[in-house]
Amino acid sequence: MTGLLAACFVLSLGCVGASAAPSPPAGPVAAAGTVTPTVHCVLPAGQGEATGPQEMTVVLSPAVVEPGGKVHAKVTLGPSPATSGLALDDVPTIPSLDLAMSGGAAGTVTVRGPEITMDIPAGVPIEIPAYEGDFLVPVDASGDISFAPVRTLTQTKVLGSVFETPCDVVDGGGFVGTVTAEGSASEPATLTAPADPVRPHTAVPLGGSGWTPDAAPVPSLCAVGGGGCDPLKFTSHALRIDSSGTLTGTATLGEAGAVPDGRYEVKVNDGTKEATAPLTVEAVAAGNREIELSSDSGPVGSVITVSGRNYNPDRWINVIGLDAAGATLDDSAVYVKSGTDGTFAVEFTVITDAVAAVQADEGNDPATVRTVPFTVTTGGGGGGTAEQRLSTQVRAGTLSMTQEGDTVDFGTTVLGTGDAAQHARLNGVEVEDARGVNSGWSLTATLTGFRSADGSVIPAHAVRWTPSCTAQAGSVGTPVAGAPTALGIEAASLCRVDPDGSRPFTGGKFDADADLALTVPEFTRPGDYSATLTLTLL
Repeated sequence: MTGLLAACFVLSLGCVGASAAPSPPAGPVAAAGTVTPTVHCVLPAGQGEATGPQEMTVVLSPAVVEPGGKVHAKVTLGPSPATSGLALDDVPTIPSLDLAMSGGAAGTVTVRGPEITMDIPAGVPIEIPAYEGDFLVPVDASGDISFAPVRTLTQTKVLGSVFETPCDVVDGGGFVGTVTAEGSASEPATLTAPADPVRPHTAVPLGGSGWTPDAAPVPSLCAVGGGGCDPLKFTSHALRIDSSGTLTGTATLGEAGAVPDGRYEVKVNDGTKEATAPLTVEAVAAGNREIELSSDSGPVGSVITVSGRNYNPDRWINVIGLDAAGATLDDSAVYVKSGTDGTFAVEFTVITDAVAAVQADEGNDPATVRTVPFTVTTGGGGGGTAEQRLSTQVRAGTLSMTQEGDTVDFGTTVLGTGDAAQHARLNGVEVEDARGVNSGWSLTATLTGFRSADGSVIPAHAVRWTPSCTAQAGSVGTPVAGAPTALGIEAASLCRVDPDGSRPFTGGKFDADADLALTVPEFTRPGDYSATLTLTLL
């Protein structure tokens, strides 16, 4: 950790006057059960593996569904053999459980719980709180369907990254419930996806028919057979279903590090229907990695362009000069990130007449080294050379931030007029990372509820924000803006720069701000309200 920095804004509005929706009635519960299989867990961030027993209880409802119908699952898991080497507080966590079907249906379904915040102790078996989720049985299901756990997956969000802990059932599994599929299914939805391999971090076109008219589609990436379905593998999507039930649009895959090469199934769910289609992800196109120079000769001081193709997308490429013996000329090194199409281009300066070749590699992987010869030319009769040694000292600075102001005013809301949300903008924040290290940083925010002088409250989640952040000229590192979300006591990301082990350091100046929208509940006591937004940089 680099230490903790915080800043506060005061949010205010003037007001000149809500009830919870009832829970839907529960249907009859299907057969439920408990098993205690042996699971094998692969821990994230190089922490190793763990194997041991874990109790799993699943309650399914209703007992009878139509083919293609929705099943609700309540999942209770005992302590996992997985542990954390560090104690972590308030960690956003998403649990899920894969259930294999047999009997009246085949394949695998995923029960995915909501995101929760939990404390993770060090060296203690991790126990996920009980959670609930829905899944759809296949449209061709018929008769009794038995469900058996085959894998749990826990996704934790730490310092702007998602870490996964999969635990596969390796022994002693069994059925935890049975649901009966009866009746006739509605028209099944269809889904089409590209037959040719697609690259990570690119928009994948999807289509289909027979969907629920005007419903909201959600894409997920699943393992072959339907398990491990994860909507986070798509960073965004522009899918829509029109009034005739036709699905069109694209879904953008995550970067290569999050979506490895392989065969998958893409699943789309609109709340009442779902369908899958095969999808192959291949980061590197067919053919070997190749580099070329804009010129293969020139005098000292020449600036040439080094370009390459057939590389993994979103990877750091190291470009460096070699002498006649093949030794690297470290002072000549430059770095560039490959694009989503696996190509790159970067300017390289010939700093010495010792340069005999130019080399490029992907993330320091020896298997990706490519070398092209270069000839240093001279300009005629020489008058000799001389050298002078220049030196200086560089000291590490600090991670800091400044803000343009400390007050945001949403103005006045008049109750009963049907006014839309009140809009404002966060005072701009400048983050300066002068440490000269490769640890990255994260800027997050929490918000208290609005309170008036008489103690009346407007909840914090009445405020939503849409963050943005950019790097100033000369900065090293790519800032990532947080997702649009409602604010509250849970830290919401405004901006971050992730560590990148393939480059020597990150740093520079970065600008962050956000559009704010406040929607006052319809029934609110009039008064002047204020809340405090706290920004935390670490």
